Amino acid sequence: MFKTFFIVLLPTLLLAVPSWLYNIESDHNDIIGYGVSSSLKEAKQNAMADITQYMSVSVESSTDISMSDINGKIQNSASASSKIKSKAILNGVKFIKVEQIGELWYIAAKYDNSPLDIKLKKLLPKDLKDEKQNSYLKKTPLFISLNKSIKRELDYRLIRKNNLWQLKYSDILLPINQDNFYKLFSNQSTNNLSIKANKKIYVPNNDMYFSVKNRKEGYISILYVEHNGKVGVLLANQKSSKDFRYPDLKSSDAFKISNPYKKSIQELYIAIYTKNRLNLDEFENVSENLLDESNYNFEKLISKLDKLNFSTFSIKIRER
Repeated sequence: MFKTFFIVLLPTLLLAVPSWLYNIESDHNDIIGYGVSSSLKEAKQNAMADITQYMSVSVESSTDISMSDINGKIQNSASASSKIKSKAILNGVKFIKVEQIGELWYIAAKYDNSPLDIKLKKLLPKDLKDEKQNSYLKKTPLFISLNKSIKRELDYRLIRKNNLWQLKYSDILLPINQDNFYKLFSNQSTNNLSIKANKKIYVPNNDMYFSVKNRKEGYISILYVEHNGKVGVLLANQKSSKDFRYPDLKSSDAFKISNPYKKSIQELYIAIYTKNRLNLDEFENVSENLLDESNYNFEKLISKLDKLNFSTFSIKIRER
């Protein structure tokens, strides 16, 4: 009798989930997310998290800077990683299935992931005139594409809200997925300043260094933007009037690349020239603190670049 009981019960247990779970068909622009929890609120949050994981790479550091000379001071290993993940709040999510079986809630959520320009066209006013755009953003692949599609140059802003990067115009707010976020990384230079890394594509454990071409006497700072929009200072206010390599061959600094993700990622490096020392207090030196939530400062850096002489270089880091 004991064995018979389990033979009868096992199929019942296997069927004790909704038949639609992980089986909902969707249009090619829709993302379906699923959540399960004993709490209805948490099940909905899990469904949204399931959607956002398709939109962005996890929050972890990718660059291992083992001896970094910041402001002339040698720091010990600044290698860091984070397992802290913040739950994103995504506007425009529709909960299409909500079912409770026993003590568990089962949720299916849908999000329209149509191209950004298509969403903008639906929301923008009809009567628009060209506006001044940020000097860096205007030359990025994303803005070049938006300007061509919208047929207007508008003063879009990049903001960090609800643990997501979003494009803001007037009262319009649209999340930016990871692919579009990478389209905010571009190579830009001037006749007086340029920065290039020793490679365009890296694999974990590769060494990294930069060649900076500078034609004016002044100060050079180098910052970098992680794939998730966190900003760190690599070099602050190095006096220079000529080309140089950073780190140089005599330096004890060592830049090692790592990639803890199961996909390729991209990063952006920025050289800034100023005649006088540049105040970088709003950005963190590279350290374990770089992983704090407060360091999602890409929008602050973009705003600062609008008034500065700068050069940028984008790299890709493959998974091992």
